[in-house]
Amino acid sequence: MEATVVRTGTEGKTWGGGNEPLKASYGKMMMWFYILSDALTFSGFLAAYGFSRFKFIDSWPIADEVFNHFPFLHGVDAPMYYVALMTFILIFSSVTMVLAVDAGHHMKKGKVTVYMFLTIIGGLIFVGSQAWEWKNFIKGEYGAVTTAGGNILQFVDAEGERVALSEIAVPIAGERVEHDANTGIWFDSGQELPTYSLNEIKAGFT
Repeated sequence: MEATVVRTGTEGKTWGGGNEPLKASYGKMMMWFYILSDALTFSGFLAAYGFSRFKFIDSWPIADEVFNHFPFLHGVDAPMYYVALMTFILIFSSVTMVLAVDAGHHMKKGKVTVYMFLTIIGGLIFVGSQAWEWKNFIKGEYGAVTTAGGNILQFVDAEGERVALSEIAVPIAGERVEHDANTGIWFDSGQELPTYSLNEIKAGFT
């Protein structure tokens, strides 16, 4: 009894059958899928950012006035310094990751451990810096007033430097007390009150 073996010409190849798309291996094709999908994703983000900035160009914040914080330096105007530091840390951790991969290819376990440790430390510093930065942005240092039309107002002095509301507002006795569990009905709570009322800010200009 005889058996016939049919050879398809794909033996030993990554693809199970048919023609190789663009003569590329499976790994290379998946890499290009990732690169293209990543490019499309960030293109969408950048396009949305561009349209939003163009639409609100008259009220778009200036980066040097927003990213002016630096850890443990209160009251110091440090425009973009912390952003530059985080960018350096991000690039440095990327370099150490590449060095770790290269050391792994050369079977150097000690160097892999060192470079991976530096990469992890850099990543933790970067993520922690992002959390610290946005916490300060949300809390803010100067304060602002929201008008009925939805505009946000901040105040500057004669030199064009921003002034905190705490330096302007005059406390007024008899202002509303925020309604929460210990100042009203225990199962009910009211709307959160601003740190300074509009009347207190107006009083600072009289």
